[in-house]
Amino acid sequence: MNDQMYENEEVELEKPSLFGMILEPGKQFQRIKENPKILVPFIIITVLTIIGMLLMMSQIDFIGNDPELNSMSEDELMIVTIFAQIGFAITGLFAPAISIVISTLIYFLIAKVVKSEVSFKQLFSMNIFIYIISVLSLFVNALAFLAISNPDPELYVTSLNSIIQADGVLGAFLVSIEIFAIWGMILTAMGLQKVANFSKGLSWGIVIAIFVIMTGFSMASTAVLDSFGAL
Repeated sequence: MNDQMYENEEVELEKPSLFGMILEPGKQFQRIKENPKILVPFIIITVLTIIGMLLMMSQIDFIGNDPELNSMSEDELMIVTIFAQIGFAITGLFAPAISIVISTLIYFLIAKVVKSEVSFKQLFSMNIFIYIISVLSLFVNALAFLAISNPDPELYVTSLNSIIQADGVLGAFLVSIEIFAIWGMILTAMGLQKVANFSKGLSWGIVIAIFVIMTGFSMASTAVLDSFGAL
């Protein structure tokens, strides 16, 4: 009798939906907590990221942006193009994994400190499903590049800097103020509360702290590069 009840409970567990994160994130987080999925959704976001990166690359004029390439022959340019495509594909292949693993490790370590019973698998699954927002950002910007002549690959049209177009440290800061990044932050804070049972204050504190650190690092890197360029 008990075995039959257990089987019924297993059957009733619904799988979380990647695209459900867009309209019903709360429901997906509850499903992730009860029935975390990793392999299939991870493969989907990786494939979509690679496609998005290649689509974005197809709209960028690398030759026009680099005067040194203008002196190359057609065969040399073809080799450069092939290597560029491979580079974007590799980035699309590894970027999701690296981002998801690092963020999961951070959240899991914090969970251990605050004695949350959330598992590594649950957090890993949560971050995979949240990553669909980054994929959506990639496709929106790639499609937006279709309407722009010689777009800047480092300037997402969904960032605040696409309006102000500042350079240097200010530009690096404004690039970080991006619609989908903010959306992802909101979902992360929500997910930490629902999946990891973190308090609202702790969840938002973690999200904001990571944002400040990453933005600060980007601004510092830009400042260093600008200083070398001025020499």
